[in-house]
Amino acid sequence: MQVRQGGMTLLEVVLAMAVLALGMFASAALQVRGQQASDDARRQGTALQLTQGLLEQVRAAGSLTLADQAAWQAQVALRMGRVAQGHLGLSAGVLTVELRWPGVEREQILRLQGRVQP
Repeated sequence: MQVRQGGMTLLEVVLAMAVLALGMFASAALQVRGQQASDDARRQGTALQLTQGLLEQVRAAGSLTLADQAAWQAQVALRMGRVAQGHLGLSAGVLTVELRWPGVEREQILRLQGRVQP
């Protein structure tokens, strides 16, 4: 009479652990990618607030002073980081506001244009 022993072999245990480890690494990678996407969305929202805010401020005041430009540049550095760059241009009653900052995969650019009263 032969007795069969139940249980798992060492090979089965190693394979199960490998599959579990692979799943955990994939989950961690998705978590990191989700965090990066969330950070990108936050930065884009902040950039949009800064550019729209300046455009509306200039429309309300009717002019763009050097003090306004300096204050805006300070806000860009404070809220977007020192690596972000803001550029302003006023030509023929059209104000162009541009923000550049490094993204996860490539440089991000936001450019808004609006008419202002001369």
